[in-house]
Amino acid sequence: MNNLANAALAAALSLLPLPGLAHIHLQPESAQAGQVLDLALVVGHGCAGASTTALRVSLPAGVTAEPLAQPGWQPVTGKGEIGWQGGPLPEHDKARFVLRATLAADVQPLVRLPVIQTCGQTEQRWIDPEAGDDHPAPALTVLPAK
Repeated sequence: MNNLANAALAAALSLLPLPGLAHIHLQPESAQAGQVLDLALVVGHGCAGASTTALRVSLPAGVTAEPLAQPGWQPVTGKGEIGWQGGPLPEHDKARFVLRATLAADVQPLVRLPVIQTCGQTEQRWIDPEAGDDHPAPALTVLPAK
């Protein structure tokens, strides 16, 4: 392929949507067992054109957490679940929702944090167990305790 064809192909590919950028990401992506740390859920968009009005996070075995304050949002805690409601976060805006988590010493080496994102009457479920799926749950790699 010549340089002109390569440039045309690169330009065409740059116009395609990148589904991986639409997911809710977790920062950091790894931590040590037994650690207390702040985890940020990075939300990069709303739901099909609607603004985000709530997030709910299911806490797996071996993880306890509390939602930290987020301006314009009310922290919510429940049995095995935490989250935030309020906002709204406009459809094309990005935000970080931080939770203070404690990882048990015997927590699994891969922890998934299923998230339900609410946008008015619409829900986007980020709960699929496989990272390659369309709506994967954010995941944390857990390293052995030092």
